[in-house]
Amino acid sequence: MVPGVRRSAMLRDLRPGTLYSLTLYGLRGPHKADSIQGTARTLSPVLESPRDLQFSDIGETSAKVKWVPPTSRVDSFKISYQLADGGEPQSVQVDGRTQTQILQGLIPDTRYEVTVVSVRGFEESEPLTGFLTTVPDGPTQLRALNLTDGSALLHWKPPHKPVDKYDVEVESPGAPPLQASAPGSAVDYPLTDLALDTNYTATVRGLRGPNFTSPASITFTTGLKPPQDLEAKEVTPRTALLTWTEPEVPPTGYLLSFDTPGGQIQEILLPAGTTSHRLLRLFPSTFYSAQLRAIWGESLTPPVLTSFTTGGLRIPFPRDCGEELKNGPSASKTTTIFLNGNRERPLDVFCDMETDGGGWLVDGLLERLGGSSEPHLTQAGDYSMRVDLRAGKEAVFAQYDFFRVDSAKENYRLHLEGYRGTAGDSMSYHSGSVFSARDRDPNNLLISCAVSYRGAWWYRNCHYANLNGLYGSTVDHQGVSWYHWKGFEFSVPFTEMKLRPRNFQVPTRGT
Repeated sequence: MVPGVRRSAMLRDLRPGTLYSLTLYGLRGPHKADSIQGTARTLSPVLESPRDLQFSDIGETSAKVKWVPPTSRVDSFKISYQLADGGEPQSVQVDGRTQTQILQGLIPDTRYEVTVVSVRGFEESEPLTGFLTTVPDGPTQLRALNLTDGSALLHWKPPHKPVDKYDVEVESPGAPPLQASAPGSAVDYPLTDLALDTNYTATVRGLRGPNFTSPASITFTTGLKPPQDLEAKEVTPRTALLTWTEPEVPPTGYLLSFDTPGGQIQEILLPAGTTSHRLLRLFPSTFYSAQLRAIWGESLTPPVLTSFTTGGLRIPFPRDCGEELKNGPSASKTTTIFLNGNRERPLDVFCDMETDGGGWLVDGLLERLGGSSEPHLTQAGDYSMRVDLRAGKEAVFAQYDFFRVDSAKENYRLHLEGYRGTAGDSMSYHSGSVFSARDRDPNNLLISCAVSYRGAWWYRNCHYANLNGLYGSTVDHQGVSWYHWKGFEFSVPFTEMKLRPRNFQVPTRGT
């Protein structure tokens, strides 16, 4: 009995792990008021373990774990799993009301030891332990190729772990299933005598000892027609337009493939409704063969074929924009050059074909420093460099007859000389400097110029030109500046650095 003003009471000397029924009623004089009832269970002296560990939905890389919680209260459960023959355990902790957990990232065909423990505060129960074995990995990427009215070729990617043989099953409504086997080294299986315009379901699974792997399945339909009239049109030295006629039953997409000069096959997936595609970055004076298949889901029709030969160029693999200009006059454009004329080392660049006779490779230099392409282009030292600057209606330039950037081993050291132009010579001061950035400064100055002026540049101590500065900034010489034109406090809104060969000669009209 407790005073009527109390709202709680401590019950003592109860037995551990016991369920009690509680009744609370009020007293008013000798009379009892209405009562309320409830139950409570005292904690066990030892934290109970979960029980009845079960595994389900076991796949190649995942499995579902289920358990029954103990009768006593727990804060959480910790599930741990590791290779049964030893290894680094992985753990995941879940809320105390949870009774299932999916384990991810398992290895196919592998035995695991799994434990579940109850957690309350810093206390853990004895583990509940079980073992599971994941499903062996099976074939994947099953496709039905070369679909005709009565045949198809099943093709799949083999599992990582070899199998003894494959079980092949093909079913269609109203027909007995086809069951066959293929050797463990096989990656395809031909189907013949299929019914026209019929839906089939094909399943392939591997057999490793007495165990089947996970299956790969597809559905395909016979009688689907391939595209027609594949042609190559508008063939130029570097491009070709392929066109075709869509089949009567539109497919879900197309697979276009063509041989590359290096002997590899390039594949391009195209969406439904497409009837043409332009091939880019082809090599001049080169024979190409192309084939096109219609796609329905995971099924492909037999290919339709065409071939063509690209046109010739005076310089098939230009090393720079100057050599590209020798292939014929053109407007400024994005094009492909080849480092040292090597067809295996293409590089997409923008060529200014108009300024001062054209043949200029525009920008990209600062962005590529730290990579491998631009230094290879300029280490030979046979390039000129031009800088175009614009602010409103004002336009000036600075051109240097000799320009070279050393290799990464030399920290991309800059060499230039032979100024002419209208902007004033702000770059000669930087000749001989190494390239520095805020995270990499070989100069080892007490205060890094790259940090102070918020850029990456050939800083000396520190700059008269800062074309990689903060755009639009007029504070503390941190903007895009060219001192001999606008001083330090003006940020130049438009700049272009461009390169072309020193021996470049402006082509005359008609050459």
